[in-house]
Amino acid sequence: MVGLKRHIRKTSKFFLRDNLILTAGAGLGFCSSLAVTNKLENSLTMGLGVLFVTMGSFALVYPFKRLISTAGTHHKISLLMIIVSVFVAIFGFFAQAFVPEIAASIRAYIDLITTNCIVLAVISEGLTVQFWEAQKKIVKACMGYAFALILISFLREPLGFGTIMGFPVLPETFPRTVLMITPVGGFFALAGFRLLLRPFLLKARIVYPEAISCECAATVNGGNPVPVPRSKFEVSKRSLITIGLGVCLFISIIVHIQTNPTLHNQFLILLPILLNALFFDGIVLSKLLGICPLLNKSRQIDAAWKMGIAVIIVMTLSTSLSWVVYNKVLIKGSDFLTKFSSTPIRLEKIFYLTVFIVTIAVFVQTLSVMLRKFARAVYEQMGQFLELITVNCIVLGSVTFTVPTGASFMVSTITSFGYGLHWLMVTVWLALLRRQRLFVPTNAWDEDTIAILLLGIMAAIFTGIGMIRIF
Repeated sequence: MVGLKRHIRKTSKFFLRDNLILTAGAGLGFCSSLAVTNKLENSLTMGLGVLFVTMGSFALVYPFKRLISTAGTHHKISLLMIIVSVFVAIFGFFAQAFVPEIAASIRAYIDLITTNCIVLAVISEGLTVQFWEAQKKIVKACMGYAFALILISFLREPLGFGTIMGFPVLPETFPRTVLMITPVGGFFALAGFRLLLRPFLLKARIVYPEAISCECAATVNGGNPVPVPRSKFEVSKRSLITIGLGVCLFISIIVHIQTNPTLHNQFLILLPILLNALFFDGIVLSKLLGICPLLNKSRQIDAAWKMGIAVIIVMTLSTSLSWVVYNKVLIKGSDFLTKFSSTPIRLEKIFYLTVFIVTIAVFVQTLSVMLRKFARAVYEQMGQFLELITVNCIVLGSVTFTVPTGASFMVSTITSFGYGLHWLMVTVWLALLRRQRLFVPTNAWDEDTIAILLLGIMAAIFTGIGMIRIF
């Protein structure tokens, strides 16, 4: 009996103690765990894809670990992402061949395995240990990831569709909770599992309580913590003047646009696109991307808005540049090769993901160098955030959601700009809520779980607003 309990506890630790989605507070892999878990078949496909991509990429990378380890952080990340994108493309082709319906429904999220935090983190950690030990850690992390996705799907699919893998499990008379198959249900399901599982895991000693983070000074007077006085959030006069001038400039632009019929017509077309990307179809609350860096950077207001500004700049400009490369290089190159080939060769269908990653990485590196040379103060403010944006899935997501669809240059650019504003808005709002200390983490839950719950409430609010027909 004792041996059985030990075996059960050891197995549970394999799936739960170090599970990066259900128990850990690092905020890794949350995006796909929310996006694809409305159906069990999607979760199984995504879990298998992450395992295949991670193990294959690591096997290819490991012989060159010394070369990669000696490279700079940005170059190391870029190289890993390029290699991972190749295996993602291979898995995408297999998924389209064997499970075309599933591949079509989660195609965008299969592409975003390239920027999955778990994949890159496990590969980077594996380069520091022996090959088979690293493979063991990779299997452990990927199996825990797949287990979390399957567990969440077992809640969302029956309540939302009444089925499991297409087979009915609930009677027709049982009310369907449509909310569970929306992004709102994803937030609530993940937060619910983390809230319910943590007390059980603590009691079973599968996980252990962590020290509660609090803003306290060094212990004095017999070990009693002295709280640090919290500074008031004040807006400087310069900020108020800047906001006022910005509002006046915006009103002036609107007035001048209305006097020009051509610009006015473009304005009427592009404004709904911007508002839709900003509020109703946001990159965080609707498409469920960028949650991992959002949870980490929303701990401080200063870091939140600086990271948000960097995201807006990189996302908008990289999408514009990717549109040019995709339409003027890949499509034109495909048309040229087709003239000399009996079978059509479409480069934009095969290499688009790798080209997007290379374009984004080169652009971020070029922007970082230019800021370091010509705007040193700006680089010191956001240089570290520029390095992190390379692996931010919202940048690659904004490109893959807009450019391959055939959208025009202006539509793609405005949409990506709206996505960046949306990420900044949500991150700053969440940072403000965390600053007010409306919730206090305890052993029963952690701060990231409550943050996910708050994001679910935000998503519910914007979903309700989106039902209102404005245009």
